[in-house]
Amino acid sequence: MSAFSTFIEVCSVGRSRQLDAFGKTINTLISLVLAISFFAIAAGVYVEQTIALHVFLGGVLALVFLNTTGNARRPQNPSVISYGLALCSACACLYFVVMDDTHSNRLPVLDVLTRWDMLFSFMLIILVLEATRRSIGIVLVALVGVFLTYALVGGDIGGGFSHRGMGLEEMLDHLVFTSNGLFGPALEVAAFLVFIFVLFGAIFDRFGGADFFYDISNALVGKQVGGAAKVSVISSGLYGSVSGSPTADVVTTGSFTIPLMVKTGFSKTRAAAIEAASSTGGSILPPVMGSAAFLMSDFTGISYGEIAAAATIPALLYYLCIYTSVSLHARKANIAAANQDAAPSAITVLKRDWIYLLPLITIAWGVLALNRPSYAGALACAAIVPVMLLKTRPLSDIVSRFTKSLIDGISRVLTVGVACAAAGLVIGTLSMTDLTGKISSALFAMAQGNFLLTISTAVGVIIVLGMGMPVPAVYALAAVLAAPALIALEIQTLPAHLLIVYFAAVSAITPPVAVAAFAAASIARANPMTIGFLACRIAIVAFVIPFVFILQPALLMIGSPLEIISVTLYTTLGCLCLTAMFEGYIFGHVRTVEKIALLGAGILLFAPLGHYRILPFVLTLIYLYWKRQTLRRTLVSLST
Repeated sequence: MSAFSTFIEVCSVGRSRQLDAFGKTINTLISLVLAISFFAIAAGVYVEQTIALHVFLGGVLALVFLNTTGNARRPQNPSVISYGLALCSACACLYFVVMDDTHSNRLPVLDVLTRWDMLFSFMLIILVLEATRRSIGIVLVALVGVFLTYALVGGDIGGGFSHRGMGLEEMLDHLVFTSNGLFGPALEVAAFLVFIFVLFGAIFDRFGGADFFYDISNALVGKQVGGAAKVSVISSGLYGSVSGSPTADVVTTGSFTIPLMVKTGFSKTRAAAIEAASSTGGSILPPVMGSAAFLMSDFTGISYGEIAAAATIPALLYYLCIYTSVSLHARKANIAAANQDAAPSAITVLKRDWIYLLPLITIAWGVLALNRPSYAGALACAAIVPVMLLKTRPLSDIVSRFTKSLIDGISRVLTVGVACAAAGLVIGTLSMTDLTGKISSALFAMAQGNFLLTISTAVGVIIVLGMGMPVPAVYALAAVLAAPALIALEIQTLPAHLLIVYFAAVSAITPPVAVAAFAAASIARANPMTIGFLACRIAIVAFVIPFVFILQPALLMIGSPLEIISVTLYTTLGCLCLTAMFEGYIFGHVRTVEKIALLGAGILLFAPLGHYRILPFVLTLIYLYWKRQTLRRTLVSLST
């Protein structure tokens, strides 16, 4: 093995540890304290925000070091180093909690930092970077390192990217002691918003929520042609909206759906790709939309209810096209419906499990009506109590299952918490060096002011940032790097930021680092790269719809009712044309000439051509009617 390969392996992401009894006890105690504390905060208990953020970051860092090895080569048993780093994390954050009164009364930058302030600030940044390397990878650490280095030496480089210059003390002061850096908006959203919804998903899952989604999806579409894949689309979308993590969604629902799809005739690669694409869409599906939408609300000042309402039509189009892709492929490949004779009807499932609707209705009502997302999450968690009482047998198991769900919830938020802390370091660097404006100007200059080229360049930046990172962290970085360039093109704030959310989400299936595809590959035992490319093809409309609503905000319900309806109809038919072209089937096999015609029709239907789109719209409908009639005549002739 070469020295370079060894270095890369040593810097690789760590593995999960096998904790001993002492480690499990410490892990459980920290997890329960964090879970109960931040549930109480979400429910309305007042705690000083800076103290809460210090506690959250200290707990997250400690748990990452306890549960993750230094790299893939390290043994999985606990080590002195892991306990030492966890202790350092707790001590560093405890220092800031103890010194909170002193720090809150000082003037940032103007009042000098003590040696202890600088020591613990520097220690905290190093711990965040090491936790990031272990849980996410060296790429994000390198990115943060580049920005931190720029903050220190950027004053000496000259040219358009030079800044006024600053020393280590000023940099630490800005990053750690202000609300624009490490303890800024990204970490706030992770602690006060993302956490409560991840906790809800973990509790809901532990008490049978994922099984309910699967059962109701199976009852609705399981008996149809390609029913197993359609179950995957619906159940993964529902669960993904709640969980907010494409990887967690794949692991949870994919463990059921992927084997079932393979058993009914889908190839391993396609089964995994369908699951990955379906799980990825949860981050753009209202009412919860994972967690990036909460960050968007915080960054833009737009209410969450308005964001969720605007995202509804594009999200439904996304899942309509994945569902259509599944259906067309199943008919093209002659995949028969699974034997579902024993499967209960939807009415039977709802009669048996109606109680699961209570927390879902609560969370939907809360986030849309109250405009207090964290409180809505707390109410939704409380609404699971009737589920616990009715669905847990024996009742004595409630405490143990609830405790495990809290630990599960904390473990799911660790990566997001660390990524948001790392993103905070980048955001802090951007704010104190005014690098955001410089990058925005550079992107605009690279594209030479061209509208579509600027958007495409910004999209490329978002996808690169999204390699292996959680959706909220990708959004947090892209919102300060790419959004200003988009808004400089006179694009409205809502469409500009929603485009970032979309491409932050689909980065989970975009090779080469497609985390959802890799998770699905581990279940299907297929090539993750092939799965990633196929998932992108199945979800191709996700790469098109953002361009449509940038050019035509009516797709986000911005405009008159007539505009909204017409743009939605045109875009829907365009999406179906694109899906049929890639599948090569619609009411029968599609020839090459027909594929070209479908692609052309799709482009014309997507383009902002006003009333001129009526012609391709009508011609496409005539084509579909002709294909359907041709198929019917063929079937009649075969039957006779």
